[in-house]
Amino acid sequence: MLRSMEHRGPDGLSQHTDHEGGLTIGHLHLNAFVANGKPIAPAFAVTDQHAIALDGGVIAGAAAGAIVGQTRQQMNRDVSAVLSAYRAHGRDSLRTLDGPFALALWDKQKRELLLARGKLGEKSLYYYVDGPREIVVFASEIKAILAHPTVRAELDWRSLSLYLAFGYVPGPRTLLKGIDKLLPGESLVWAAGRPSERHRYWQLPRIGDGVDDEAYCISQLRERFLTGLASYVNGCDDVGVFLSGGVDSSIIVAGLRELGVPRVHTFTVAFTTDPASPRIQEDLPYARLVAQQFGTTHREVVIGPDHDPRPGLLRVVKQFDDLIMTPNAYSKYLLAEAVREGGLNSVLTGSAAAGACGVHRKFLDPKKRAKLERKVEGCTSDEERFFKLRSRLFSLGEQRQLLRRPPEADKAAIMDVLHEYMGYINSNDFFRLFLFANLMITSAEKTLKVLEKATAMAGVEARSPYLDRAVVEFSTQLPSSFDGGRTYVSLKTHLKKAFEQVLPREILERPVIGYPSYYWSRGELDELQERLISREAFEENGIFDYDGVVRTLQEKRSAGAKSAGKHDWALTEFCLWYEVHIKANPAFLLGVS
Repeated sequence: MLRSMEHRGPDGLSQHTDHEGGLTIGHLHLNAFVANGKPIAPAFAVTDQHAIALDGGVIAGAAAGAIVGQTRQQMNRDVSAVLSAYRAHGRDSLRTLDGPFALALWDKQKRELLLARGKLGEKSLYYYVDGPREIVVFASEIKAILAHPTVRAELDWRSLSLYLAFGYVPGPRTLLKGIDKLLPGESLVWAAGRPSERHRYWQLPRIGDGVDDEAYCISQLRERFLTGLASYVNGCDDVGVFLSGGVDSSIIVAGLRELGVPRVHTFTVAFTTDPASPRIQEDLPYARLVAQQFGTTHREVVIGPDHDPRPGLLRVVKQFDDLIMTPNAYSKYLLAEAVREGGLNSVLTGSAAAGACGVHRKFLDPKKRAKLERKVEGCTSDEERFFKLRSRLFSLGEQRQLLRRPPEADKAAIMDVLHEYMGYINSNDFFRLFLFANLMITSAEKTLKVLEKATAMAGVEARSPYLDRAVVEFSTQLPSSFDGGRTYVSLKTHLKKAFEQVLPREILERPVIGYPSYYWSRGELDELQERLISREAFEENGIFDYDGVVRTLQEKRSAGAKSAGKHDWALTEFCLWYEVHIKANPAFLLGVS
């Protein structure tokens, strides 16, 4: 199991077996975000009472970690903090822990296993439970669970319907039958002889208008952001940043300089694969401007028209065992490789900043808001309204054309999945609820998961300081506006105001266009797609109806949607995923006979 994901821990491996309790726990060590470059103990520990493995980091006070440290051998600071909190509060200790983490903690005396995912879902945690045989298998990646002899790779048809609807599978399900995942802010307790228990240990505060002064809002956001940024950096002298030249990543660079970080390294990716699409290289001049202003060590990853994406794409699909429909995973992987080549193994990113931003301008513009209100007329629940406003991949009607058997997830099943996340978010204004639901669903299960999985491929840990809990919880209390609705309020806008004196004017005025996802439009993947989306291939896997797929894709293209390419890509990625993770057939993908 550990060997299957060695990329996550190139700096060492730890393992412990409790023969009496019947549990083995392992950990792969990545020496990331280390203060002053000093090696640290693995995020793994075994005491006379507990065994613990931690992925990511815990933002906690030094005092919390001192209790264990005084009585035990040299121990990782974050692990020490978790153990001391657990000793004091048991399972309730999770409420006191912040940061991008997932953990497994074995209580030897109780013979009880505690699995937990951080409050905002920056790290993934998967598990498989065989109740009759009293077996639980858990890991940071699904491929490790598939390496266990108890588990068999089998497609979950209901989850396939969810993937085709969203472009990813929200929790607790995955595309593999019997393998589930924890939701953000959720834990699972397992002990032999009794059913496993999922428990929500944290939820967003009720969304309200707790802040009524704009100047106070700006100063507080600035202070909280810098405090959280310092915690995420953890005293490092060398800090990497994925720099797009947009406001989000540029604020991180400015904040690092204000904190006095000695050496800031920035990384930017661009594609010159299509001369007719200048937007895919637009980030370069903006990123150079920021790098020059703040004196960073700047590296650019430029992918030209002679680049063959197929070998790298295979590596990405092997890594993305929890499939997500986005080619952006490829660019994040290339950036992570550049971070490694630059001598670093940790990086900060502005990813998910939009998810935590608060009220969006289109919800305050009277005409746009009225249009959205008309769109959700007749919806009977917040979940149904959310699904109506989210961009969907394939409708259930389209899925009936695509699949050889009726889709197993009906509308009620989709609403149930959304309720897993939205049932804990409270607001009198649906449009504000929508944005924070988007943070907990799309940001956690798509944006952050792409970031985590793609960077882990290169043995790099990425963190998004915009997901600091104190910042997010403060943003839930921002009003819709401070001036009667003429201008909208958001974390993003007011952080921009907080740093406008130090950011270049060109960055502050840069229009938001979104990064184009589809890099290869000149036939680079035609041969691969022809093999995957073919009558012969569909006859063999028994999942899709070839004529229905062709008809559906033609309908999408003829509709002229600006994102029509995502439908072809979604099916291509799934077929690749199926060959790798279900059929275990990499030779097919490489074209090797």
